[in-house]
Amino acid sequence: MSPSLPIETDGEGSRDRSLADVPVELYPIVLVAAALRLFRLESESYWVDEVVSVTIVTSNTPFELLVSVPGNDPHPPLYYLLLSGWTTVFGTGELATRLLSALVGVATVVVLYGVGRRLFDRQVGAIAAVLVAVSPFHVWYSQEVRMYNLLGLLTVLSFYWFVRLQTAESTDETGIRDDIWYVVSTVLLGYTHVFGLFAILAQNAYVFSRYLVRTVPRSRLTLRRWIALEGVTALLLLPWLVRLLRRTVAASAGDTGNVSWIPLPTGETVRGTFAAYLGGQLFEESFPVLVSLVVVGCLVLALSSGRDAVTATDRDASGATTATDREDTPVNAVYVVLLWFVVPILVPIALSHVVTPIFVDRYSIGASLAFFLLIAIGVRTISRPSLRYVVVGVLLVGLAAPLPAYYQDDQKEQWRAAAADVESSVDGDDVVLVSRPFTERTFGYYFDRSVAPTVRIPPDASADEIRASVDGHDDVWIVLSYTDSSTNQRILEAVESRAEYRGPVQVNRYNGIVVVEFERTSGG
Repeated sequence: MSPSLPIETDGEGSRDRSLADVPVELYPIVLVAAALRLFRLESESYWVDEVVSVTIVTSNTPFELLVSVPGNDPHPPLYYLLLSGWTTVFGTGELATRLLSALVGVATVVVLYGVGRRLFDRQVGAIAAVLVAVSPFHVWYSQEVRMYNLLGLLTVLSFYWFVRLQTAESTDETGIRDDIWYVVSTVLLGYTHVFGLFAILAQNAYVFSRYLVRTVPRSRLTLRRWIALEGVTALLLLPWLVRLLRRTVAASAGDTGNVSWIPLPTGETVRGTFAAYLGGQLFEESFPVLVSLVVVGCLVLALSSGRDAVTATDRDASGATTATDREDTPVNAVYVVLLWFVVPILVPIALSHVVTPIFVDRYSIGASLAFFLLIAIGVRTISRPSLRYVVVGVLLVGLAAPLPAYYQDDQKEQWRAAAADVESSVDGDDVVLVSRPFTERTFGYYFDRSVAPTVRIPPDASADEIRASVDGHDDVWIVLSYTDSSTNQRILEAVESRAEYRGPVQVNRYNGIVVVEFERTSGG
């Protein structure tokens, strides 16, 4: 039997719900999620990392993506394989490639609803789902050609099947089905991003803490069955785990490779991560204090709610209590969500201080889903329904507040516009200098290289090397990005020191990119 969306009931005589049985509250939530993720999907050009994704899948065969690319790219190959198949069908335009992430983002909202409902009730599922639906953090990565949104979806899918293993009444048939889908979703999670392994670690922390923490009851998942499932999962992940181990050993020896750009996390990193979950990176002014206080209050309520087991009741859309098959299903639901939230944040931060920095807020997108679940749990503990509506309203207004600016203002580097600017005026005798090797690839994605040659300028290039790169050319175009002001000034001064050049005669800015033109004098 194929798995349906995670909104079915379990127990004797259980059967998958038909589309007509989809909870009515899920329809508007999905509609809002889809609208926010599809709106202006193609309006901005690719930024550096997105071009990496597109060029990797267009310049490698599926076999190379599976075998060769993981040796050079820090991420596992699943997303690239999925994107490769997607672009084969739909093309490599911004709308086509970002549509994959947008659909994954909508699916994440649906599955999160299912997890919240299974662990608690329909209200928790609906609140968590609607908060993620309007979260600028999730909207952002639902409009980006990277693997982060897939990491979020597979994290919540893995936890959905993990919760089923703990709670569902199982026959031989349903038990095997749950085992298979847990292993499938978790293996795919491990092959999507290294932070998926921390979600698996959180699950193991829950299972094995049953013997140490009295508030964690014994579940229907036996230790022998769990060890078998994790053994199969580890075996299927072994090729990636071996490669990851080699990288870890190299990093501990000082070879940080592709993660050398990541700073050492601090307390401010943690605060910034939580703010990012709520869209704080989009606020031009300080993050709204009221929203912060409401979120903190909900988290406190969730952690003190005392819901030690899966609820034995469910509630319909009107709030009426209805019987379910969840009676006597032993799982400490709050503890599951707490570990899901904490482990993928604290463990990589600890490793960052022991081995090499690896923590970036977007890598913890899976943990952010647990963050919103905790907020929803806190809201659900409020006894007065009217006050619940007020709190949810404040949260939704706070989350949605930066979205107009997100859509109206440029968020990514505008490489398409910068390349078009240069291409409209340059000729074959000119030269284009690009300030970093990796930005030359991004600029070149939009720039017709047959129009004029481009030259990469390393940040540590000497003035003589910069001057030599413009020899024999007429006008000089300099594209500056991902370099500090002193490096930019040194590059400009090196070109300006050549007597045959006058300028800058034109300076254009494109959200993180500066295009400068130097004109060759007639007597040069």
